[in-house]
Amino acid sequence: MRNIATILLLIFAGFTLVNAQNHKLDNANSKLVVLGTSTIHDWEIVAGDIASTANYSMENNQVKITQLDLIIKVESLKSGKSSMDKNTYEALKNKQFPQIRYVLKEAHNIAASDEIKTSGVLTIAGVSQTIQMIVKAKTTGGKTNFTGKIPLKMTDFKIDPPTAIMGTIKTGDEITIEFNIQYN
Repeated sequence: MRNIATILLLIFAGFTLVNAQNHKLDNANSKLVVLGTSTIHDWEIVAGDIASTANYSMENNQVKITQLDLIIKVESLKSGKSSMDKNTYEALKNKQFPQIRYVLKEAHNIAASDEIKTSGVLTIAGVSQTIQMIVKAKTTGGKTNFTGKIPLKMTDFKIDPPTAIMGTIKTGDEITIEFNIQYN
């Protein structure tokens, strides 16, 4: 009887490991963009260096996320304008806090849909905030894409919205982060 219990335990453990796998981010097919406004024009900054691992499985045709950790190097944020990039790095206190990090805390699938209600901790410029967002998950051909967007305020992270030309150009406090992150 003891041997049967041991065998069942090993089978169950193996089944769990097969279903809940650690997945690596496909940086070449992932994109994260920060969108904002200023007194002159709307702007966007693209994250060039994203590192992430996620642990998730498929259950009843839904992606079940159990762990996700995402890191962006601040200096990989690029707008195409070096002066704007410099102002961004200064506002984000890059020398003290060279990374932006998101750590998933909870994920709950929304019944019969590809949407997942998530809660996690986002740390920017040394300030951590718990954020909730709805993420869509789509799996095809061994690849899973997580897409979504979230509005934030810079001041919620104790970031003074950047200014230029002695304060005549001002960045709006509100930003939106849009992402399409792919794992293999």
